[in-house]
Amino acid sequence: MKKTTLDYINIFLAVILGVLVILNFAVRFQNREHDKLFWKAEIHSVAEDSSSEHSNAIKIIEAVFSNNFNNSESGIDYDSKELTSAKSENSVDFKIWEKELLPDSLNLKYFSIDERKFYRLSTPLPYQKMKDWVKEKTNIPVLILEIHPKGKIQLKIIKNEEENAETQLVATFKAKETTGNLNMLVYEKSLGGKYNGFESIENITDFSDLLQDQYKWFLKIEMEEQDVLTSVYAYSFIDEKIEIATDNDTAVARNIPRTFYIYWKNKNKKEYNIQYALSPIEILNAFRKLNKTDALEATTLTFKLSKNAYSKCEISKNGIVIPLRDLYPQKP
Repeated sequence: MKKTTLDYINIFLAVILGVLVILNFAVRFQNREHDKLFWKAEIHSVAEDSSSEHSNAIKIIEAVFSNNFNNSESGIDYDSKELTSAKSENSVDFKIWEKELLPDSLNLKYFSIDERKFYRLSTPLPYQKMKDWVKEKTNIPVLILEIHPKGKIQLKIIKNEEENAETQLVATFKAKETTGNLNMLVYEKSLGGKYNGFESIENITDFSDLLQDQYKWFLKIEMEEQDVLTSVYAYSFIDEKIEIATDNDTAVARNIPRTFYIYWKNKNKKEYNIQYALSPIEILNAFRKLNKTDALEATTLTFKLSKNAYSKCEISKNGIVIPLRDLYPQKP
């Protein structure tokens, strides 16, 4: 049968399509598209001694997983905290929103608050070992970067993000001591970029004391008649939750509180609440001043609550009373 012009055009187009398909597969193979997958990464703090009063508190300054083959990088998620400890509820999370190659290198800088030292680790990672461990591309593996005291770093990988998934130790590293400055520690992320989250803190010693030191204190709450306290807790400057009894709180050694969350209700069951954010330098200096008095007596933090006015807070010991302002005052 004699071929028409249309037949030749169709044959030509089919050849072009075949070439494009082959080129597409070649490019994908060259770019290792078949090795890309969804994965997650987190930084955890680990304390060698669980009974220690210190919890290996760390401030992450820089953390980037990268793959040198395609120059991909994954840094800390914008919404993630940069402070963590072995006792805190949060980890430091990385931003990974699409399929990507597992990393083959790591660049990490952090400050150990307990040791008061800066550390840096820049190292290649055993890419092939991680790739072989995660064989099922339908899994979502999780890279866990564990920071131990004295610069010890362990990289672990979980096959998938499901509970009780098997964990594999990938490698152990030793971070080296390095230099740093206060600005690396006090600035925190915000919608407008970064802001100083530690007002009036002027040196690394004050920053470390604020996050590390513990004092014996208890909370006292004064409310209007017939009001009932329903819940109260606080978070420290290292972002560890401070549990507080709603009935007759007792004095125990605790971190310096950063923000209090207080909930109560009136006789008609109407609910009220406040968040009281303390000034870093005010609360630090207040504890330091009161600690110079009789060490046997506990410090009292007193809140005076009102349903129609701003709440007030003061710290006292041995007859010395120091008012503490709320950084962002609001009525209940």
